[in-house]
Amino acid sequence: MAILTLTRAFTKLQEQTTIHVILPNEIPSDHKLQVLWLLHGLGDNGSGFIRKTNLEVLIKYTQLAVITPEMNRSFYMNLYKGLPYWDYLTQEVMPEMRKLLPLSSDPADNFVGGTSMGGFGALKLAFNHPGWFSTVMPMSPVVDLTELPAMMPDAQEILDGIVPEHYLETLAERASPKALRRLRYFYCIGDQDPLKATNDQFIQYMQNDLKLKIEYHTGEGGHDWLYWQRMLPEMLTWLLKVNLSDGYPLGNQ
Repeated sequence: MAILTLTRAFTKLQEQTTIHVILPNEIPSDHKLQVLWLLHGLGDNGSGFIRKTNLEVLIKYTQLAVITPEMNRSFYMNLYKGLPYWDYLTQEVMPEMRKLLPLSSDPADNFVGGTSMGGFGALKLAFNHPGWFSTVMPMSPVVDLTELPAMMPDAQEILDGIVPEHYLETLAERASPKALRRLRYFYCIGDQDPLKATNDQFIQYMQNDLKLKIEYHTGEGGHDWLYWQRMLPEMLTWLLKVNLSDGYPLGNQ
């Protein structure tokens, strides 16, 4: 595998920032790479998946590129008192990375996932732009923004004094139902996670109101890297349908 750290000036943020990339050793010449846009959580950064999990080992036998941008404490928003991180991600990071690297733009080859704040970001991306992806994989996502002031003392830098209720639900209801139902969903959260109750409610909304088919995984675990590290192999095996130890399709052994 190749691990790249790209630091450059980005127009939207008007500053230099970093994007972390994992690429296969062998880059195919006849097609572009599938891409997992992997979004970090609050208090972390894009290097967390590389430093705190064995992600590099897990995707060794795949043709998957992983892109993890630095999004600070933005909650994947254009900040009320700060920088336009949402515009940066959607209008600059994704198109610029496709210019620099052999990444497929085909929705079938694009997947989005993330942990905690990044799980929220993954859902927000999927609900805003369901035609960009084939798969969304939130891990322990924040789904209720009314919990935000208790999580972060700087929440008012994101919000304008009004804490939006049902934020994700509103985005989903604005999206094409057909487009949302076309997506595959892998969703996981630990039973000891303090966000479990709100996620259970949100899953019921997705299944009952939006009529989405969700691969919902629960079980022992908290809101931490021990749980996410344990779930990564399961998530990637489900996504790619290959044995991560050798890259062969499942069922062909």
